[in-house]
Amino acid sequence: MKGKLSTILAMVLCMVMAGCKAGHPMKSITQVTYTSDSGTILPELQWHEQFDITREGVVLTRNGRTPDTEVNAGTWEITVEEDAVAALFAQLEGANPTRIKRVEPEDPPDGGGTEEYAVAYGRDKTLTMRLDPGVTYTGGDSIVAPVQAFLRDLTLPPEAATRYAFTAP
Repeated sequence: MKGKLSTILAMVLCMVMAGCKAGHPMKSITQVTYTSDSGTILPELQWHEQFDITREGVVLTRNGRTPDTEVNAGTWEITVEEDAVAALFAQLEGANPTRIKRVEPEDPPDGGGTEEYAVAYGRDKTLTMRLDPGVTYTGGDSIVAPVQAFLRDLTLPPEAATRYAFTAP
């Protein structure tokens, strides 16, 4: 009886293992966050901007770096089609995080802004790609290209459309 039970358990384990798809470790994406920070520009023009993309929608948060900021700061909920978010998440689920590797420049450039892509998936797992000046990622285009295409297609509310608040002279 004991031999039959272990044989059955072994068969079940094999079937479960065979059903798992290696190469698709980013299933169950729950959120994508894209941030950008200005580079070396006047302090009152420096910004931090963050797009949080979930199945429920998109939120843009932008702030300045100094009390006398000229940055159009605020938080905006952006209307987006549920299918568009589902399509983005489906594209990102095909990415294989083990193939994404950070490449540091030999001589990093001075100044420049930074970008960061964070994809939350699975149980408490996050793939983070921080693009400091001169940094690239091999295989990173599987994350960057779909996120950038998604962001380009967003229609920002008029009050959020510009990064800087202009006043008439």
